[in-house]
Amino acid sequence: MSSEEARQLMARLLGTDNPVTVFQFEFGWAAQETLSPRQRAQGRQLGQGVFIIDQTGVVTAHPSLPPPLIIKRYAAARREGRITGRQIWPVPDPTG
Repeated sequence: MSSEEARQLMARLLGTDNPVTVFQFEFGWAAQETLSPRQRAQGRQLGQGVFIIDQTGVVTAHPSLPPPLIIKRYAAARREGRITGRQIWPVPDPTG
């Protein structure tokens, strides 16, 4: 997956027309919606999460922390063989 494909996937999953910023790292991409000044004035940035698109194709949601910190934590977990965050795509099977 390219950076542009990662952007498009996140825009689709978030249902947004806003730009999505992606940060590539060794296990995939961290992504965050870029809010307009008006949206920020409305407080939409409060609680705005970061998403990880893992190189395996799994997308997980993470807390509202700076993307570099999320990347650092995620990469450390992946080096231990774990994927962290709440999986949002593909949609997990509730019976599995």
